[in-house]
Amino acid sequence: MRAGGHACTGALAGALTSSAIGGLTGAELGAAGTAVGALLGAGAALLPDLDADGATAYRSAGPATGLVGEALQALARAAYRSTRLPHDPPGEREHRGLVHTPLFAVGLGLLVACGALISPWITAVVLVLVLAPGIGALSRSGPGWVRRNLRTHRDVPALLAAVLVTAVLSASGAVDQLGWYAGATIAIGMIVHSAGDSATRSGIPWCWPLRRSCGRCGSGCPGARWRRSHVLPEALRWRVGSPSGKRIERVIEVVCLLAVAWLLLPDLAHLAGMRA
Repeated sequence: MRAGGHACTGALAGALTSSAIGGLTGAELGAAGTAVGALLGAGAALLPDLDADGATAYRSAGPATGLVGEALQALARAAYRSTRLPHDPPGEREHRGLVHTPLFAVGLGLLVACGALISPWITAVVLVLVLAPGIGALSRSGPGWVRRNLRTHRDVPALLAAVLVTAVLSASGAVDQLGWYAGATIAIGMIVHSAGDSATRSGIPWCWPLRRSCGRCGSGCPGARWRRSHVLPEALRWRVGSPSGKRIERVIEVVCLLAVAWLLLPDLAHLAGMRA
């Protein structure tokens, strides 16, 4: 799946996560909380592609995210070399490898949540790095007036917008409370990214590091850990970048953006009523 599809599905996941947290904890997050959740989810859903040079998340904050991407690629190569089994495919498998696994997503989410206990500055830095690619990708997928007037579909304006959002949250004291919530949203957004990739013909290694038999060798199979799996039957998967794939992903983007707007509508209507 391309960046726009990932960002829009992540935005819906983030908005739903925000609504669920509000319902479970009794916190009245309102439209601002849902909007921040959507932006955070959109950015988180792009993070797995830090393992690909030139991806939206890789270039979103210039050299900073480039260095993070290179470090994650090196980690992915090391993980593949050290855990591969005889029936795993040859090569480095840095893209759609370790960083795309659910285990990595949960681990990164826990790391962000724990970092928030050390300092809110850690949460603030994470927010900037995660929000920037999300804002950029959503701007490219959203209405044309956003691109014409805000220019946030470009990397630098998107980064500046992420800094501005984070500064507003810091000034309001919200960053102090965002740590565990941000960690949960990042984990969910990354898993949503993996689900999107595994709906295409590419697939991702959902079961790593568990050993899986190949299904052909019987009980003596030496197994594989990096075999890619899918969430759709073969007939329903699409090839990323193909004309039909682009149409499918565009429909997904529109549906997700409309769903986020629907989630925001009650809170926005309530705010409008209060002001009236």
